[in-house]
Amino acid sequence: MRGDSGAVIVESAIITPLLMLFVFGIFEFGFAFRDYLAVANSARDGAREASVAADAADADYRMLRSIQRASVALPDGVIERIVIWKAAGPTDTVPTSCKNGTPVTGICNVYDAADLSVSEYRFGCQEIASGDLFNSPDRFWCPIDREVIAGSGLDFVGVYVQITHDYITGFFGDSVEFDDHIVLKVEPQDAS
Repeated sequence: MRGDSGAVIVESAIITPLLMLFVFGIFEFGFAFRDYLAVANSARDGAREASVAADAADADYRMLRSIQRASVALPDGVIERIVIWKAAGPTDTVPTSCKNGTPVTGICNVYDAADLSVSEYRFGCQEIASGDLFNSPDRFWCPIDREVIAGSGLDFVGVYVQITHDYITGFFGDSVEFDDHIVLKVEPQDAS
């Protein structure tokens, strides 16, 4: 009986770190899973909005607002990149240059977290050569150029969202990147 108190201290010294690691693992996994789901929901909602907005001049703006609404569960500033691209079909993936942050004329528009707060008037495919005016962020694959007339080969629109999830405890690394993409056919619009 006398030596049991020392054994309890040794056992708790072995078990306590393992128990804490388990608890922190559950904690970290929960927050990471929340962010993963928020990315998937954001991409899905953005693609739906882009599909419905189709060739409206503010289609990309509406898509960004939809992503912003769907990503309220995410901490501020974790969205790294949003890409809207002209997909070749329902199984198409994000073009590499677009995924790496370079917009390509006629193929994709690339946005970052700062673009979520850009005013609507900045959109509409405006391209200004000089002066202190601005270029529209949606000018590379202009929404008004999207094929939306039924029977003439509707465009497919893809939306890609990428975030960086920062671990809280640091036990499992500093951060991990989550991304998701969705491709939908543009909704047909009136021919008139």
